[in-house]
Amino acid sequence: MKTGDWGGGFVKEQRHELILGELARRGAVSVAALAQRLGVSEATIRRDLDELARLGKVHRTHGGALSADPREELPLNLKATSYAAEKRRIGLAAAALIQPGQVVGCSGGTTVAHVATALRGKRVVVVTNALNIALELATSEEAEVIVTGGTLRGRSLELVGHVAERTFRELYVDVAVIGVDGISLEQGLTTYHLSEAQTNRVLMEQARQVWVVADHSKVEKVTPAYIGPLSRVSRFITDTDAPAPFLDELRRRGIDVVCA
Repeated sequence: MKTGDWGGGFVKEQRHELILGELARRGAVSVAALAQRLGVSEATIRRDLDELARLGKVHRTHGGALSADPREELPLNLKATSYAAEKRRIGLAAAALIQPGQVVGCSGGTTVAHVATALRGKRVVVVTNALNIALELATSEEAEVIVTGGTLRGRSLELVGHVAERTFRELYVDVAVIGVDGISLEQGLTTYHLSEAQTNRVLMEQARQVWVVADHSKVEKVTPAYIGPLSRVSRFITDTDAPAPFLDELRRRGIDVVCA
């Protein structure tokens, strides 16, 4: 790709328009690629992306940005780059709270994948409908992994439908670790796809405790498919940028809050 192949010489507003256009087409952009295309420094692009993030038009990531359109679900590989450091801390915190010998049900999601990574050395039984979660634990000598059947949803690598739900209904788990695309005081837990929501709901019904793991960008966000109410949640594990009033209200409702 040639330097400045959009022609260069853009004022800030023009750069912002071009950046948002790239995000609409690609779902994600990198600082290096944008600097090269626009013929400006990477520092300039970082300032542009920071300003667009403050305006709520993009989600900043390490080295770039993601689309902030709540109506559009991003592919799993792009979700993984969003708030990766926060998700890693959340995963470590959640795994540290899981006790050896427990049966843990894991939904799909990039944050739950970090929980699975941190569980590799712990003697647990993990039941999951997500192929990426199973693969995270495939080489573990300590964890036993049970994978449901079901219909594969390629965008999320989750197995959904009546076969997955039937597997979950045949088991009781100590802890269900649920990844969400939105968590709201009024609308509860939400995701993008109805079949994923229904499968996750069944997993929650089979759990003694339900832990939700989500970075601060999911707070007070509502996506189309309803998973379940906040009243079913035992613990919320998030990062330190989650808004304090939201967390205080969760505590008032009896939900344990962990900030990593």
